[in-house]
Amino acid sequence: MSNKLKDRLMARTNNLSEKVEAAAAERPSIAEQRPMTMPGQLGAFRLEAQRYQQRIQQLTEQLAEAKGTGSAVEIPLEDLHEVPGRRRYMSSERYTELRENLRHNKLIHPVVVLARADGGFDIQSGHHRVDAYRELGRPTIRCVLGDATAAEATTGAFFANLMQSDLTDYEKYVGLKHFHVEHPDLKQAEVAARSGLSPQQVSDLYAFGRLPEDALALIKADKSIVGAKTVATLAALAEAGNKERVVEAVKLLADRSLDQTGAIKHARASAAPAKPVVAPQTFRVKAGTKTWCDVRRVKNVMRIEFKSEDEAAEVQEAIRLHLEQLAQRSSSQLPDTK
Repeated sequence: MSNKLKDRLMARTNNLSEKVEAAAAERPSIAEQRPMTMPGQLGAFRLEAQRYQQRIQQLTEQLAEAKGTGSAVEIPLEDLHEVPGRRRYMSSERYTELRENLRHNKLIHPVVVLARADGGFDIQSGHHRVDAYRELGRPTIRCVLGDATAAEATTGAFFANLMQSDLTDYEKYVGLKHFHVEHPDLKQAEVAARSGLSPQQVSDLYAFGRLPEDALALIKADKSIVGAKTVATLAALAEAGNKERVVEAVKLLADRSLDQTGAIKHARASAAPAKPVVAPQTFRVKAGTKTWCDVRRVKNVMRIEFKSEDEAAEVQEAIRLHLEQLAQRSSSQLPDTK
């Protein structure tokens, strides 16, 4: 066989080998293919869980090591979980600004996380940064390891946010309620002392829980529409029988048709029975064909209007004398109390 023929055969063999290797690389190995039998599927699931735990353990160790050096670790977003009660409210406008800032700039403040007992990490702070990264399609985010317990993280996050100016009264109520559930033995005054708020402020905040459910749902959808003092008044009106008017008032608040003062007035409109309207009684005294005076009376108030001041002065004295006679007659008819 000539050298040219040998070289040609060797080239074809190498080309075929490369195609076989490429095809093999594109399809999963037999070990990685999903088994069809139930025992096989269970074994594959256990293997997958084991790999997941190993990956989480490696990330946890990296976070612990990074904590000592003051650095951060890239954590997959799929491994981050939210715990109710730790998220801080942020307006949609402010969140949009945050997301667009992160679209074009590097993350300055890493997310603080805590390791979960069952794998993965709970977010201690940085929920909105994680949301923004998810919307931007980022697979990972820089994180640092916190050193609080789960209870301390939730309580600490709430009290840290409680005094923030942009935290709505509704969110303060939700946080206080959650804190009270976690500490059922505390009295309301003790909750106030722990929170740094006055007892009256805590009482006003707790009034959210006394509102009708429909009104509370509207506030939950738009947390900034009403403050605790207004809510305390609305809750009292609802308990006094004005439930429907209170719900209407909150709807008008949500529609921006009323401010908080107007909402209270609207809710109070049916708090007291409407007073009957008394029609005035009038008559006219004539001198011949001309009007001498007009008389008008509403309840216990009477008004007499003359055409001239001289006539009014002349009649005034006559009215005084007549009223004194009526008063004497009235006093003589009163029973003797001696």
